[in-house]
Amino acid sequence: MHPIAKRRPVRLSRLSKGLLGSRQAAGRFGRQLLRETLGHHFGLGLRRAYSGATVEELDRLFDEPLPERGQAPAAVHARCRATLFRHSMQMSHPRIFGLFNPSPLPIAAFAELPAAFLNQSVDAWKAAPAATHLEKRLIRWMTDLIGFGPNAFGVFTSGGGIANTIALKMARDRALGHAARARGVPARWAGRLRVYASDQAHFSIGRSLDILGLGEDSLVRVPSDHDLRMRPEALAASLALDRKRGLRPIAVVATAGTTNTGTIDPLRPLAAIARVQRLHCHVDAAYGGALLFSNRYRDRLKGIEEADSVTIDPHKWLFQPFSLGGLFVRDGRALGRSFHTEPDYLRKDLESEPHRLDFYHFSMEGSRPFRGLKFWFTLKTLGREGLGDLVDRTMEIAFEIERQVRADGHFEILPVPVDLASVCFRYRHARPRGRPGPGPGQPAGRARLNRLQKMIQQEIERSGFAWFPTIVLRGDVYFRFGVFNYSTTERDVAAVLQRIRRVGARLASKA
Repeated sequence: MHPIAKRRPVRLSRLSKGLLGSRQAAGRFGRQLLRETLGHHFGLGLRRAYSGATVEELDRLFDEPLPERGQAPAAVHARCRATLFRHSMQMSHPRIFGLFNPSPLPIAAFAELPAAFLNQSVDAWKAAPAATHLEKRLIRWMTDLIGFGPNAFGVFTSGGGIANTIALKMARDRALGHAARARGVPARWAGRLRVYASDQAHFSIGRSLDILGLGEDSLVRVPSDHDLRMRPEALAASLALDRKRGLRPIAVVATAGTTNTGTIDPLRPLAAIARVQRLHCHVDAAYGGALLFSNRYRDRLKGIEEADSVTIDPHKWLFQPFSLGGLFVRDGRALGRSFHTEPDYLRKDLESEPHRLDFYHFSMEGSRPFRGLKFWFTLKTLGREGLGDLVDRTMEIAFEIERQVRADGHFEILPVPVDLASVCFRYRHARPRGRPGPGPGQPAGRARLNRLQKMIQQEIERSGFAWFPTIVLRGDVYFRFGVFNYSTTERDVAAVLQRIRRVGARLASKA
């Protein structure tokens, strides 16, 4: 007898509570989970931005061995409430001015539940037939908004980093031909390909070039102007110089919404240079692409329709839960040429629908979640106009931050235009009376002012009153206020600025 036959059968009865295997058991737990999650979202989540827990405290909180035996789901959820719920950044809080962490729309968050239970992997049609067609329609809506033609296509990704990598792979393949997929970069071009982006561009551009085997040194950082926008004349000069040196430009990356300041590069002039030079033009609009939905500020993206590819992250400024990014391209066939493959287990000639759409032909990813459902729920519920109203409301709050900061002598605003819902400024405080020392214009004074910004931010974060990050721009530390909660009001802005003034005045003598 085969030895397996002698083994005792596994009995699942002891797992019945944890499996939630009946509709009644799953329903009871689901209702409790939903009730308490909403209670937190509209309760504690609105009372305190952060618990103030330190790294060491959180390490101790989760320091436990692998559980050998399970607990009742209700007990696990109680533990989750006491730890994760309590000590997370509360993104529903109106005084969260984080990096790109939105207060998610409830309708979008609710859509994650059916997506998880349906558990479609939107890489192959046969694993997600309806989900594939839903995302195909979403992509058409997005490419139409951008202004691409009927041959446009795209793919949803985990975020802007993956989308940017896909776009730069398309640029490499366009420059070197399809053979590069099999043989890589020819020896004569090794170390000589170049991609051009602003000195304010996202770090994922350099990382993408590393992943593609071109190396981070192939990224040419084009100087930005006093408004932190890429200078077209500097781009043209860099291209001309590199061609004379025997280098080969392959792509220009314009940014529509830089990470630090939300600045939009001059898209149309940069696209024109790329077109004349026959280079791939990519627009990283992971942040600023939300303005495509705006009812008032869409014209700030003029020229985006002239790009070859565009990155947009709905999980940033379109209030979607993480993760949902996307790459949208003018020529869908070119995207397919860069990624098409046909493994034996997914061969179309084995299927009843040989003309099906398989998204793995257009992406780095294979198995992936049904990301598009939450965005579909959002657009079907609010419409383009309604979602645009939310974007425009956050723009109004950003302008209010700018107005209050400019009117208050305790603050110094970063002197760049507010293109998107981001405002950078810092607290300025005169040296305490009778205290000798360098002024803010001297190196030591500059260092003291930088220390003061960090001290203010850290104290306010620990207090849970609000949360906002500090950034470094050209050697100076600033607060970066990004408005990604459509519920944030002018009163919230005034309250946070008042708290900064109060804390700053108290800490100034310690900086």
